Amino acid sequence: MKKIQILITLIFILNISLAIGQSFLRDSKEYIFPFKAIDDNVLLQHINEVSESARIIGLGEVSHYTKECYQLKHQIINTLINKGFDALILEVDFGQSLLWNDYVTNGIGNLDTLIAESGWFTYRTQEFKNLLLDIRNYNRSADKPFQIFGMEMTAVNNNLLWLSKYFEKYLSSEDELIKLLNQERTVVAFQSHNKSEILSYWELYYRLNETLVKNEKHLVAIGGQMNYEIAKRNTEIARQYSTYISQDEFLLKVEIRDQFSTRNVFWSMDMLGEDSKVVIWAHNGHVAKESVLFSYDILGYYLNKWLGEQYYSIGFTFNEGEFGAFSSNGFKKWTLPPVTSESLTKDFSTYKSPFLLFDIESNLTLEDISNYSPLKNDVPIRTDVSESFSEENTGLMDINLSITYDCLIYIDKTNYPTTIEWKQ
Repeated sequence: MKKIQILITLIFILNISLAIGQSFLRDSKEYIFPFKAIDDNVLLQHINEVSESARIIGLGEVSHYTKECYQLKHQIINTLINKGFDALILEVDFGQSLLWNDYVTNGIGNLDTLIAESGWFTYRTQEFKNLLLDIRNYNRSADKPFQIFGMEMTAVNNNLLWLSKYFEKYLSSEDELIKLLNQERTVVAFQSHNKSEILSYWELYYRLNETLVKNEKHLVAIGGQMNYEIAKRNTEIARQYSTYISQDEFLLKVEIRDQFSTRNVFWSMDMLGEDSKVVIWAHNGHVAKESVLFSYDILGYYLNKWLGEQYYSIGFTFNEGEFGAFSSNGFKKWTLPPVTSESLTKDFSTYKSPFLLFDIESNLTLEDISNYSPLKNDVPIRTDVSESFSEENTGLMDINLSITYDCLIYIDKTNYPTTIEWKQ
């Protein structure tokens, strides 16, 4: 009898240990799918399925400089291209995206130079270059090219250069405006602007808008409707930039940024056509349906409110490894150890798999989700990394998965991407 009681006690303790070992995932195991390789069919089959009903798929990244995030997104984008998606919209300025789009659609420009001269460290990697090469190869024989757009308005150097060339070619009489466009000025919104610079941007915007309206028929007749639309959009980006730099409060600036990004996403879709479908490449903090890192509404929030189930949000997370981010002493490679605190991250690591796919959306269709489920409450997970990082980072943040993502991709160990040096 004692032996039976001891055995029952041991089984009870073992069950408790297992429950504690995967405390946050206990009710969700059938929706968690381990996979071993970047191009594993577990991942790609899931993307195939969700692409049927989604018009916009938001691809996040736990850090802006993590090799596996880039490689996984590359595979997902390739799959979506073959499923008939029309474009990739990047967290990059609209003017920069025009250069990359010219390359992938028409082979214009030298790709090495286009990557190396990008003002965005995020995309100066071999991994991103490989994606552009694949898109270019696809477009060589495609009936309809897969395009690239930028949703950002926080840098305008390429926008102003495009407008300068446009007016030089189609309206050379506007020599004073062309001189204004070529004038040396601060072109990155995150840098400081004095009052005279802010005023000069508003003056430039009004002058651009006035010139386009007054000369619309002429410009469309000799330059084409699409070029005219791009000129108008570059002018609108100048207005958005002027609005951003005119604000004194940082939180107001970043909230305005996501609002403008949302507008720019929908403009891109309008250009592509009524039934267009796009994939967005941005940080987790922008594609989530509810903000985790920020105290304001974000891109994913607006897309979810307007599109509902037609917006599908994919977040990324990791346990340990390398990534790139700015420190107090400049940009550097960071390395973090495994998470040891009780958390979703630690629970994911017990699967001993290089990757996991957590199908949150399907999990939410259950009629009765236990209160113990991570889908009902805030639970700890590895903190997302933005452009900057510091040694004081706590390592964990709280997240409510039921309102944040439709799918979460876990990377057990990350690596530093293959850097392409910047040519300023």
